[in-house]
Amino acid sequence: MIMKWRELMFEDKLLRVALIIALVPTFCFFTLLYFFDISLYLKILIVFFTLVGEIYGAFFIRAKVVSQLHTSTNLMEAMIAGDYSMRARAHNVDGALGEFSLLINSLAETLTQHRLITREHQILLGTITSQIDVAIIALNSDDKITLMNPAAEKLFQCRFEQRQGAPIKVLGLQEVAQGSFRKVVEFELKHNKKKVYLHTDEYFDHGIKHQLIFITDIQHLLQEEERQAWQRLLRVLSHEINNSLAPIASISETLSNLVAKKIAPSAENIHQEGDHESDSSNDENLNENLIMGLGVIKECSHSLNTFIGQYQELYKLPKPNKSPFSLTKLLNTCAGLFTDNSIECPNKDLTLYADQTQLQQVLVNLLKNAIDAQQDNAHDTIIIRWQASDGQLAIEIIDNGTGINNMDNIFVPFYTTKKHGSGIGLVLSRQIITNHNGELSLKNRLDSQGVIAKILLPHATDM
Repeated sequence: MIMKWRELMFEDKLLRVALIIALVPTFCFFTLLYFFDISLYLKILIVFFTLVGEIYGAFFIRAKVVSQLHTSTNLMEAMIAGDYSMRARAHNVDGALGEFSLLINSLAETLTQHRLITREHQILLGTITSQIDVAIIALNSDDKITLMNPAAEKLFQCRFEQRQGAPIKVLGLQEVAQGSFRKVVEFELKHNKKKVYLHTDEYFDHGIKHQLIFITDIQHLLQEEERQAWQRLLRVLSHEINNSLAPIASISETLSNLVAKKIAPSAENIHQEGDHESDSSNDENLNENLIMGLGVIKECSHSLNTFIGQYQELYKLPKPNKSPFSLTKLLNTCAGLFTDNSIECPNKDLTLYADQTQLQQVLVNLLKNAIDAQQDNAHDTIIIRWQASDGQLAIEIIDNGTGINNMDNIFVPFYTTKKHGSGIGLVLSRQIITNHNGELSLKNRLDSQGVIAKILLPHATDM
């Protein structure tokens, strides 16, 4: 009996309790009714209505309690499902039930506010991750990609939709996912080496630990630091060398004039004084050597001054004066400067927003390097091609030359492999592209001999 009572539902227990409570007064009423001097039919009618009323009252109480519990249950289920718009009826309800309704409504209001705050935080976090320059990659417990912000998409040149749910090894970061990193590393992205700062951290989702990977592209930062270091060095060199060159050039020119004036009367004395013919001949040779030496000093000083002037362009490079122009027209103009060589340009066109003069300087320099590199294959065609995708423009100049043997020094000022090169062309070109928020890279071809010079620039609509 005890087990059966425990197994009963709450509303059934409440019904039985109500019937048991009503049983005692009903029995007393029926006992008194038995002694009343009324007709039997009336007594039966009274007993019938009494029993019906008690049973109806018990079931009515049960129905009211069940209805209230169902209403509360529906409200709770709605809040669990995320719907906080429903409210319990609290008007004209007093006592414990009214307090319970007010409590549920207060809970719904609180959850609504929390959801609003959470949504605002999510929007803020999404805005930050989409605008920040740091590449962010989130992994689940199985080291599969669950998040990539736009900076990560740009760095790895892929869309998050293409990599969602894929293992982290598709990005070449499987070693990073296995441990804790906080250091500068160099890794290759589609044959382009980049120096980045890797930082890993952890976060929890539903009590399960996941991993975050932060990748900061410091290539431009290092290049800028390197450029500024060279600028400081060149300023010092220019100042010191110019201070030396100025008096050298002035003095050498003055001495040349004085010696020239002295030679004229000496030549007349040679014809007039035959006894001193040998001494005069020696003086003449001495004077000629002196003039020749001073001329060499003068010529070297001017050459050195010109050489320093070229390197001063590195730190006097003006900021880009951007304007829209036709990319195809610019490429054809640059190719037209080299009429003796075969250069293939694309037919499709694109409007680019950049400094046309500076970009032309870069393209001409890269084309000249390509032509110089394939002197033995002068009849081979140099190919220029471009492609715009994902807000980025890629321009490639492909030659069939000898390739690059020392890739580490190609962007080092003063370094050149050409006989008459100044070692400034590629450094200046890279600085121009960097000022356009782009990248310039050179790599040896994998399919054949030659080099691919690649310029990456933001697309016109993104600049």
